Amino acid sequence: MRLVRVLCLGAVVASLGCGSKSSTGTSGPGANEVWMQNTAFNPATRSVATRTMVTFTNKDGIAHTVTATSVPGGAVMFDAGIVVGGGTFQQTFTVPGTYQYQCTIHAGMSGTITVF
Repeated sequence: MRLVRVLCLGAVVASLGCGSKSSTGTSGPGANEVWMQNTAFNPATRSVATRTMVTFTNKDGIAHTVTATSVPGGAVMFDAGIVVGGGTFQQTFTVPGTYQYQCTIHAGMSGTITVF
């Protein structure tokens, strides 16, 4: 009976999968996604077309922020506030140029979006 329970548990775990998947079904962030993972932005740099909405997803079990530190002229600074584990923040980039952002909770956690 114990062996049957272990086998059943193994089947349940296997059906859930072990890796993280993006909204596109592949491992890792999709083309318009940035993950907050292991107290880093993944990827740390991303290029997108003008008027693209980027989804920032917190894959950690701890809170993060997505706070602009530098934006191109004519663009608006953005700040997600606290994004809890499993939470998301979406930002649409409408002005071409380079956007730099950071997590204000974790020193050194920063990223760049280049809009073309």
